[in-house]
Amino acid sequence: MADIIIKVLTPADTFDLLSLDELKLALNIADTDTTQDEQLAQDITRYSDVVAELCNRVFGREEVRETWRCLGSRRLFLSHWPAAEADITSVESPRGTVLDPSAYEFEEQSGKLELFATQSEPIVVTYTGGYTLPDKAPPALKQATEIMVLEGRALRRSFGTSGIRSIAHKEARVQFFDPLVSNARAASTLGWSMNSINALLSSYMRIEV
Repeated sequence: MADIIIKVLTPADTFDLLSLDELKLALNIADTDTTQDEQLAQDITRYSDVVAELCNRVFGREEVRETWRCLGSRRLFLSHWPAAEADITSVESPRGTVLDPSAYEFEEQSGKLELFATQSEPIVVTYTGGYTLPDKAPPALKQATEIMVLEGRALRRSFGTSGIRSIAHKEARVQFFDPLVSNARAASTLGWSMNSINALLSSYMRIEV
């Protein structure tokens, strides 16, 4: 596995995959209803981070400098994509020696940079890549985040009532909370949701090579 050091030069403005308006539309909440805005914004940020963790990458558009060592081939898969050729500031090999663009080829959609000849390490790539969030996030990422928010809200509501049981004897009645019932329902719901989420995210996962 290649050794890579990533330094963020200009961080993304936001890492949220959804806008507040998009989530309110998905939840059928009127634009004029602002009573839940703080909770919804928190949900967007938290579940956007979960999506990024599942995919092992950063989706927000950032300027970064990546230093590569121990390459097993002449191919580098940049951590932030998509990116355009114009977004590549420089490719150095070794550090301090800037390669002419004719010495490599860049696949914009996948973030693959292929060198035409074996180069001296370390190889340093400075570029800008990722999505301008939340507007340019792919629909699949937005959908996965929406599903997580919807399930999270449903679970919060169900935890308050789904495990309640009662025992009655003559005139007496005792109510109690059974966490096993609530946990079983939550596990069943989350299992179904994760199948859908994984299907949506499979094409966006970063696999280190």
